[in-house]
Amino acid sequence: MPISVDQPSSIAVSSSSGGTIRVSIVSSAETKVVSLTSVAENNISVAGAIGAGPSGPTGPTGPTGPAGADGATGPAGATGPAGAAGADGADGADGSPNIASAINISNTDAAFSHMTDPIAAGTSVEAILRDMLEKYNITSISLTNISRALQNPNGTYGSFVNDTNGETVEVGQGVRIQGFDYNIVDNTQTGDTSVAFLEDSSTVESGFSDDNAAKTLTTTIERDLTSQSTRTYKVTAIDNGGSGNVTISSGAQIYRWYFRVRVGSSTTQSITNDTEADTLWDSLTAPFDNLIAQGDFTAIADSGMDTQLNYTWIAYPNAWGTPNQILLDGSTNVLSDFESPVTFDLTNPYGVTTTYRFYRSTYDDAFAVNQTVKVDF
Repeated sequence: MPISVDQPSSIAVSSSSGGTIRVSIVSSAETKVVSLTSVAENNISVAGAIGAGPSGPTGPTGPTGPAGADGATGPAGATGPAGAAGADGADGADGSPNIASAINISNTDAAFSHMTDPIAAGTSVEAILRDMLEKYNITSISLTNISRALQNPNGTYGSFVNDTNGETVEVGQGVRIQGFDYNIVDNTQTGDTSVAFLEDSSTVESGFSDDNAAKTLTTTIERDLTSQSTRTYKVTAIDNGGSGNVTISSGAQIYRWYFRVRVGSSTTQSITNDTEADTLWDSLTAPFDNLIAQGDFTAIADSGMDTQLNYTWIAYPNAWGTPNQILLDGSTNVLSDFESPVTFDLTNPYGVTTTYRFYRSTYDDAFAVNQTVKVDF
């Protein structure tokens, strides 16, 4: 295998292994470079330069090699010491913890629209969950009383009083209404000025505050109806605490204008004009003297109807027509035991004139005390 060495002093082959020849300078005063000028068929190569000749220029940086495989996972470290226990949270009235600070509700879904936003600090978690999951309950409103004054027969009006049940007055009698009281169960759910006062289905006045205080109408209502009629009064408000506005309404107080009906006894056997009819009417104050709507009515016989020479008289508005029957003690029809009726005009204390029908029993002492006499229409 030919090898040439530039200006050699001497070389020696020290070993031959694996196709590699290692050479070294045995002795020389100068450093020599050994280079391989030819390669034999045994693939001889020189492992490196011999001696300390001058360094050649730095070659270009080669490409980055592929990342090596991950090493094996090391053993787990020792468990650290336990931390100090935190302070206990405050409990709510229902036993659940309270939130420390207010929470804003960012969810705009209608399912959460009934909740107060933000949820106040100190609210218990259970209360929040109940509020979130329970259906929104609309509040309610009630009309507790109406401040009204009634007309006297002389045309004056009495004092205003708080009426809780409505009124039944005679046709033509005046009623004045100046204000009202109401109660909203939860007025945090209602519009601040959403309370209105209604007559029948029409708003008389609106814009009242929802603070449950007594209210006075800007203008007093005065009604003196001259025919049989009714008026209903109620209050409404707007519940705006849920996902939309809902009108809540109270029950109604009813004011009725009715005709007066009388059943009684008198020695009078007949009447022939309005004046005589009016005199008889004024005497028939017992046992039955009521304001009623058109329909059945019942009197319980008193001692006057059970007295000789006293006749029983029945008087009611002629417009009601002929009764189907007059029942004694709820079973015996005694209509035939009354004379044919007569009609005359009566003017009541409030100036309303009405044609009345008068029935007189055929016989005196016609009924025993406590028997019932029902006029059935």
